[in-house]
Amino acid sequence: MKKHKFWRNFSAAISVILLGFTVFFSGCKTLPAELDENKVDPLYLLDNESSFYMAIPAAADKKLIERIIKNNLRDVSDSDAKNLSDRITKVYCGLNRHKNHTAIQAAVEADVPLKYVPSIMSKKNGWETMEYVSAQTANKYNLYHKDSVDIAFPSKDLICLGRNLVGMVETYDYLKYNGDDCEDALFEPQLSDSLYDYLKTADNEIRFYANKPQSFLTILTGAQLNLQLVDVKGSFVTDPKHADQYLLSIEFNFKSEKYLKAGRSMLALAFSLANGQEEIESSTKLKISNIKLKKEQLYKIIVL
Repeated sequence: MKKHKFWRNFSAAISVILLGFTVFFSGCKTLPAELDENKVDPLYLLDNESSFYMAIPAAADKKLIERIIKNNLRDVSDSDAKNLSDRITKVYCGLNRHKNHTAIQAAVEADVPLKYVPSIMSKKNGWETMEYVSAQTANKYNLYHKDSVDIAFPSKDLICLGRNLVGMVETYDYLKYNGDDCEDALFEPQLSDSLYDYLKTADNEIRFYANKPQSFLTILTGAQLNLQLVDVKGSFVTDPKHADQYLLSIEFNFKSEKYLKAGRSMLALAFSLANGQEEIESSTKLKISNIKLKKEQLYKIIVL
């Protein structure tokens, strides 16, 4: 049962995002999209202080998003859950697991009807509002807090949420109004080039990356495996032959060839029951792919 804890923490984190969405979008009508010639890349707003990152495109599995909404926000109707999931394009998030909770930092591409913000994110509805003034441009932004949700809507197509919300909004403001004319380090994403590219190119699959692979592997397998890993990344994609099934791929990056050889047999054994296929990609990288997982299995793990 230990391996379920990761996905429950993941579900709780995503539920925080969806809670903010539901309160905000409930009852809103769809507005026509407007052209934004200086759109800020949401991945530029995430910092490098999280231990686990995910890119969750709505195109990868809208039913999964709907199920999370329905299970964690029980007053939401089926139609509202569908309408809410239709407004989400992609979620980028960084997670840090603590003893009793999961801290999240998220930047989300979504359809945001900004005209409804003042009336819905109100004190009457239980939201506390703080006005933040950018040090760079003196632009003003409202930051909202309710229970465990800290959220801001800096533009019509972007939502910021969670840890270091002020820093995310300040970075947004800087890039929005100064980015084209500035060449200093702030214009660059805080994530490494390889991690940025990996998350950015997630279109039809859910991708994840673990900076602390030992902890991640223990949660995933339920076993204490000391494999001397640098990082772990992987993805879920719908099986083209079975629409009700995922294919999971995980790439393990070891500190040296010696550790790869030592860990290969343990990992192959751990995933063999799920029909995983191993492949040595380099002297330090082992990939196990085509791990078959029924979508309903993942739904049950995530939404419980």
